[in-house]
Amino acid sequence: MLNWLKGLLGAGGDNVNVSAAEAQQLLNSGALLLDVRSNGERQSSLIPGSKHVPLEQLASELGQLPKSKVIVCQCASGHRSSLAARQLRAQGFDARSLSGGITAWKNAGLPVNKG
Repeated sequence: MLNWLKGLLGAGGDNVNVSAAEAQQLLNSGALLLDVRSNGERQSSLIPGSKHVPLEQLASELGQLPKSKVIVCQCASGHRSSLAARQLRAQGFDARSLSGGITAWKNAGLPVNKG
């Protein structure tokens, strides 16, 4: 029971978080960047090349996502993207979460466009 709880809370050995630099390396290698923020959040700023699927719609959009690519999930701070990555991994996707979200991406000096 404790191991299950640790895994659910992100304290288990199945760490899906990646730094902004690691995420950029994955994207440069062909990974898909999946923005799971709300429509309003995306209108203010976005990472170029990202695909938008709000977290609450992710389950219904699974068929539109490639299982042949690594998927890096991204939100504002990393919480929702971690949930999304775990949801995708449970469905057989190779998914990661951008730790710190778009804020960490910006702080690393990586490109962001106006939505």
